[in-house]
Amino acid sequence: MSDMAVWKRVRRSDRAVAPFAGAVSVLVGVVLLWLAIGGIGNPTTREEESAAEELALRLFGCWLLGGAALYAVLGMFRALLGHLAALLVAPLAVIVALLVLAAS
Repeated sequence: MSDMAVWKRVRRSDRAVAPFAGAVSVLVGVVLLWLAIGGIGNPTTREEESAAEELALRLFGCWLLGGAALYAVLGMFRALLGHLAALLVAPLAVIVALLVLAAS
C-alpha cells in the first residue's frame, strides 16, 4: 500500500473517528478535573493537593496538545474540533454543575 493510499484512508476515517475522539477526550478531561480538585487519591496535606493539581495540569496539557498535534498532522479536522471542544467545554460544564449544586 502506497503512502498516498494510507493518507487518503486516514483522511476518510475522520468522520468515523471524530465521535470517539470527543468521547475519550470528555472522559479524560473529567477524570483530570476530578484529580485536580482532590477527588482521586484523597490528598490530606496542602503539598499533596498541590502535587495532584500539578500532575493533573501536566497531563491535561500533554493530552490537549498531543491530541491536537496528532489530529492536525493526520488531517483529521473533525476529530481535532471534537477533541478541542470536549477538553475545553466538558470541564467547564462540570464546574458550572458543581457551582449550581453548591449554591442550592
